[in-house]
Amino acid sequence: MGCDIQTLQRNARGPGLTARRLLIRRATPRDAGLLADHRAAVWQETADWDPSDLDVQRAIWTSFFADCLAATTYVAFVAEDGSGVVGSGGLLVHLAIPRPGLASDRAGRVQSVYVMPAARRRGIARAIMERIIGYAREAALITLVLRPSPMGRSLYTGLGFAESGELQLRFTRA
Repeated sequence: MGCDIQTLQRNARGPGLTARRLLIRRATPRDAGLLADHRAAVWQETADWDPSDLDVQRAIWTSFFADCLAATTYVAFVAEDGSGVVGSGGLLVHLAIPRPGLASDRAGRVQSVYVMPAARRRGIARAIMERIIGYAREAALITLVLRPSPMGRSLYTGLGFAESGELQLRFTRA
């Protein structure tokens, strides 16, 4: 998938917000540290983790993202505007049992869609998600799942995501 430039004029709202050109590009292993920082920000905002715990985890996530981006088992997109990086989001691609009528043996889990606080409410998360969904369709993934924050739920339902009734057993904190 090539780079995509969108004008967010239709999403510019409120005082001081102007239309900006937005570049959504596919992340590379060089973006692993940035993706780890954004994942830590998501965890800090949604789960109120201690920053010192997240500092330790950042190194683990950076290594994970670098390896998985190179192997394409994690596919991520980075959003940039004239001020620099304003957001990112990723897709963990994993094996799945093929379903009747579908040849694919892959499914995806959307992970860590994050937009910098100063850049929110401008359609950036939607633009990132549209790229993730486009990639998932091109890759013929069976399904996409995610765990939305309360803030993001309406975005995801507006894109067609619905409750799936899955249950989960956790072995660690949050």
